[in-house]
Amino acid sequence: MEKMKNLTSPTILELKKELANGQNSALKNFWIKIKRIGTPLIEPVGEDKNHKLVTFIIQADKETKNAIIICSLADQDDMVSNNICERIEDTDVFYKSFVVLNGTRTIYTISKNNSLKFHRFYDNLMDNWDTLAPDPHNPKRFTQRYRREGQKFVVEYSVLETTGVKSVEWVEQKKNIIPGNLNAMDFHSNILNSKRKVWIYTPNNFDSNDKPMHLLIVFDGKAFIDFTKAPQILDNLQAENKIPPCIAIFIHNYSGYSRGKDLLCYPQFADFIAKELVPWAHENYNISSNPAHSVLVGSSSGGLAASFIGFKHPEMFTNILSQSGYYEWYPGINWFQYSQKFFGDDFVRWWSKEEEKEEEWLTKQYLQNERLNLKFYLNVGNLETRAIKPIRNFHKMLQKKGYTHFYKEYPGGHEYIAWQTYLPEGLIYLIGFQ
Repeated sequence: MEKMKNLTSPTILELKKELANGQNSALKNFWIKIKRIGTPLIEPVGEDKNHKLVTFIIQADKETKNAIIICSLADQDDMVSNNICERIEDTDVFYKSFVVLNGTRTIYTISKNNSLKFHRFYDNLMDNWDTLAPDPHNPKRFTQRYRREGQKFVVEYSVLETTGVKSVEWVEQKKNIIPGNLNAMDFHSNILNSKRKVWIYTPNNFDSNDKPMHLLIVFDGKAFIDFTKAPQILDNLQAENKIPPCIAIFIHNYSGYSRGKDLLCYPQFADFIAKELVPWAHENYNISSNPAHSVLVGSSSGGLAASFIGFKHPEMFTNILSQSGYYEWYPGINWFQYSQKFFGDDFVRWWSKEEEKEEEWLTKQYLQNERLNLKFYLNVGNLETRAIKPIRNFHKMLQKKGYTHFYKEYPGGHEYIAWQTYLPEGLIYLIGFQ
């Protein structure tokens, strides 16, 4: 695979050859071809049937000094080192190639004149957000909003899909399906001494359904509504009789340090869910009291939170849907230690000095305790350079302890477009009609 990293697109090689031979129309014909076939170029990798050579093409203007592909194909944490495009000398053509596993669906954006000041994803994104633009030769888009340490901006990504990509049949609203209702409210928590914005999803016919419904608790609720398209997925799965009728509560976890406080194994947040939010839901909606009819749903830190709350309250929750869970976390990890000064006086320190040394803390808690009546859907992207090993370790723990679970390593990154793709599969596995 190391040799494959340095492969060059046959299309680029042909252009270089024509230019070297003095063919005056070569560059013009190249851009005509690009506009016709679109980008990125997806070409074979010799006899390898499992990968494709993906080449991004960027057209420079007089002001373009550099071009970078902001994507996770080289290193999800490093947006600069291996993502800088090469330029064909004396032309307006920048290009960058990656060897990509078949079935990959991921997002990318183009940064011209990147400052190169920061390598890490969020730092680089925040410093260069005004240089970002989607690929003009790729009509597939995926838009995300960002809010971090006071900055707000929107990035319109392009979507890369290689051969054999998984169908997203459950994501777009199907014809003749009446959507459910989504109502927002502020929920005051005495335990947290604060308000949490929540959205209550109810299926379109929930008033006429006399049977108790399943309950979903979804963390990072606003993102799961806007980017993962969870309400549409629920509409489609229920209409096609893939899962039983569900009520879902989407919880807004604010960005940055506040989100970390909620989702990084915080017992008070777990108690808020189990002792305030869920009892309120039972009082106001026809929800089943059977723990096997409840699902905790989250991605990244939300996946960690779902696993932690299931661990703390197995009497209430049986099903854990964790996508790219942040199982690397432990109380001594640098970011968490640094962020505590932002949590406020109401933050309750619950861990010991010894636990600050226990890497992958939650995995160890599961290992050290008796097996609980929990069922897991667990996944991670093959491009998640930092997250994949701790998630594999959590999976090995589930195997060792004998937990019922489904584990998948999908071709993709630590991204909402991937979590959108695999959310239906997780719901069907955990509560679907088999």
